[in-house]
Amino acid sequence: MVRPLGASLGRIAAGPSKSVLLRQRSSSAPLLLLAFLFLTLGAGSAWATNPPVQLVSARRYYSLFLSTPSRPGEPASPRIRYQGVWECVNWGGTGDISLFQQEPAHLPYLDFRAKANGISIPVQKQGDRYWVPLHFPGGQRVRVQIESLQQVLPVDPGQKIDSFEDLIQPTGWRPPVVNYWVVVDLGRLFNAYMAQESKSPAFGLAPRSSPGSPPSSAFPQFLANKILEVSPKGYRIEGNKIWWYYHNLGDAASSQPMGTLRVVWQAWYR
Repeated sequence: MVRPLGASLGRIAAGPSKSVLLRQRSSSAPLLLLAFLFLTLGAGSAWATNPPVQLVSARRYYSLFLSTPSRPGEPASPRIRYQGVWECVNWGGTGDISLFQQEPAHLPYLDFRAKANGISIPVQKQGDRYWVPLHFPGGQRVRVQIESLQQVLPVDPGQKIDSFEDLIQPTGWRPPVVNYWVVVDLGRLFNAYMAQESKSPAFGLAPRSSPGSPPSSAFPQFLANKILEVSPKGYRIEGNKIWWYYHNLGDAASSQPMGTLRVVWQAWYR
């Protein structure tokens, strides 16, 4: 018997979104875990009402930057370096989980790797999916790490606007998710912009106070002039980073809004 259960580790996409799927096999019965955001759970499923695996904490870190051109005259290309760490506890019996990450044809991965408790996992690519097999011992904690390098291709090159989005709504886990961090590091993208504008300061940016050191107002002005959208609301800014923190997600007393992480910026480099 196969029972559906929503359990999302998150997904990253530029343009049309991708999906992540988890499937679990145990000695008693196979389980199919779907990570679609709007999955309808089976009303009579014990796993739907009492999932055994708790996502205790999650740390998700995104760094936006421009690649170094390999040939003179070649334009720089935007990249996203993603690092995710999930601390999970299996309160049920021993089981095996396979996670796959969808690769859209317009958004190929340049690198994708995974670890469990510090040990590298052989990732298998089948078609446009990267499969990651995971072993969850009963009553044990598992630390899952996913790292990827991804291209950001223009959706409409004429507008010179780039964007990426990622689902940040964890679903299907045994509640609560005690600690949940999302960080978007814009430092390298900002530095690339400032390097380009160093000879002729951009409109709205104050001149540098000293060589190699942008004025304190430069990054806020960069956010105002070049970053067109950041969502969801409720983020904080620290240095060159934008971040969100959520506590006890899924708890009855917690009603913190989440949704889709989205960053849109002007592609001055195209």
